[in-house]
Amino acid sequence: MKKNKKKNDHIQKDLVVEFFRKNPNRDIKHPEVVDWVVATYKKRTGNVFRDPDRAIRQLAQSGFLIKIAKGVYKYDP
Repeated sequence: MKKNKKKNDHIQKDLVVEFFRKNPNRDIKHPEVVDWVVATYKKRTGNVFRDPDRAIRQLAQSGFLIKIAKGVYKYDP
């Protein structure tokens, strides 16, 4: 169970990264990211993306994303 959870977390995080790489240098509001990621994850896996907020927050904390304002993020390659 734990191993499968880690794999899903990794796939979910990769999906968030994919979204921001497709939309560089643009201030993006949180709901736009969540809507795309949840729909794409469901389409690709048939499962529900449980907590996209966590993946976005972790990427901002690690420095991959720039937090512009509350709920607004930017990827600057």
